[in-house]
Amino acid sequence: MILALVLSNLSPFFVKWLTQAVQDGQLDHAFNLVLIFGLVLVASNLLENIGFFITDKNMVGTSTDISHAVLTHIHNLDFAYHTNKSSGRLISLMKRGDDAFFTYYDIVNRQFLGIIISFAVMFTAFARLRYDYLLFASCLLIITILVAFFLIKINIRKRILFNNADDDVSSARVDNLVNFDTVKYFANEKFEQKRFSNLLNIWNKRLQDYFFTFRYFDGIVGNLINISLVGIMFLAVRDLRSGQIVLADFLLVTTFSMTLFPKMMHLLFSLRELAKKHTDISTYLNLLDEEVSVKDPVNPQKIESVKGEITFDQVGFAYENKQLVLEDFSLNIKSGEAIALVGFSGAGKTTIAKLLMRMYDPTQGKILIDGVEINNLRKDDLRKMVGVVPQDPLLFNNTVYFNISYANHQASKEEVLAASKAAQVDVFIKDLPNGYETIVGERGIKLSGGQRQRLAIARVLLEKPKIIVMDEATSSLDSASEKIIQEAFWDLVKDKYNPRTSIIIAHRLSTIMQADRIVVMDDGKIAEVGSHQELIDKDGGIYQRLWSLQKNGFIGDGEDESS
Repeated sequence: MILALVLSNLSPFFVKWLTQAVQDGQLDHAFNLVLIFGLVLVASNLLENIGFFITDKNMVGTSTDISHAVLTHIHNLDFAYHTNKSSGRLISLMKRGDDAFFTYYDIVNRQFLGIIISFAVMFTAFARLRYDYLLFASCLLIITILVAFFLIKINIRKRILFNNADDDVSSARVDNLVNFDTVKYFANEKFEQKRFSNLLNIWNKRLQDYFFTFRYFDGIVGNLINISLVGIMFLAVRDLRSGQIVLADFLLVTTFSMTLFPKMMHLLFSLRELAKKHTDISTYLNLLDEEVSVKDPVNPQKIESVKGEITFDQVGFAYENKQLVLEDFSLNIKSGEAIALVGFSGAGKTTIAKLLMRMYDPTQGKILIDGVEINNLRKDDLRKMVGVVPQDPLLFNNTVYFNISYANHQASKEEVLAASKAAQVDVFIKDLPNGYETIVGERGIKLSGGQRQRLAIARVLLEKPKIIVMDEATSSLDSASEKIIQEAFWDLVKDKYNPRTSIIIAHRLSTIMQADRIVVMDDGKIAEVGSHQELIDKDGGIYQRLWSLQKNGFIGDGEDESS
């Protein structure tokens, strides 16, 4: 690249040499110079293309590495990070960062190199002629760069404000696309359109302010460059008239000036573009600096043969240092035992499942599996031991088959079909347009809530983990489907050859009557423990009150994310 750029900047010298040859009547020498000049141009072009080929491969490869590193880090970030982040903002940030990298790379590794080489050749030529040319060009270059630096700082501030407005617009777009059914349910189209219009008005103003910084940059810096060009040509005409330089030298100076001062303008425009992209790419790469609070241990332990015994030892937890959700929670679950967690919404039941999966770490106490603290296990290993059927299962925008087999990529087709049949997924699959190859839509929007839940249950049946957490897993099913799912679930966890430890979080009490123990929670603590019959017979107990209050098998309403 350097050699190509040096060769491409020799044109003014050839103009000088040709002028001298013509003036001296050496036309044969002039023809030779033209041939040499042609060879120089061809060599420069070939070398430049080789350089671009190499840097293209490097640029695309580096961009791929960065994109992979950022997504990997986002996967590693804690559950709390994702609950506090807007998907629309994150997508907008990542897209701008990807776009910015290519511009940033090209300016730093290509354009700057070309401009530096051009100025090095020009300054060498000016120094060989007269130092006042070099001094004049250097002074104006320094002044122009200082002015440009001040203007670029203003440009960056306006860019940051515009990015924030752009992120708000992107977030609103994603919210409306994901929640379009909610908008329809409440007939809030006009409200959303007005809300979006208000955001667009702010976006419009921020973008106009940002664009305006380009206009006065172009006006001020552009005219400083024009003054530089006219000044050098004025000096050259003065020296030609006084006889201090000859015509060939005059043409050398003017040719360099007319080609390189526009390049100076290009340099400053590149600096401006670099500043703009620097804001985008630094925000993008700052994602890699987001701290992972739930970390893998430096020297992880491994449980070779998982039995499934779980111990909660005086566990306490509070979300973001707020009021305690769990306090002094202690419970031992034997291998193969089925434990049900019940209680009013906000009692802390779902929090227990999240702590077991290390979505969060306890603020006090510890959790053990087979006598090993889960903090000493790699998160991947831990989560492979525990299968979860969430209250609100979300699916990939892919096929039904892909979403079921996601639990075990090595499973055979027969195993996937068997899990589907056990979870009653096959009942509705036969009515889908493409069967197992039907695309379920973003977040599984094409399926009903009950269908999504059956599919989520099929995933866990396919995974067959040693520990299973059912978080309101049958709440969206009709009674007949629930009965079949319950039979499949109890057959799985009570398999006499390979029993599984299970934690069932339920509002519908009919789903937990077969549990070995029922743990009643109240305000983050264990209030009662016993079998269904024992707790029903306990006068004045919470479970007895829940049993009498529930209607159609439910207790209150669903639990939110922070409970």
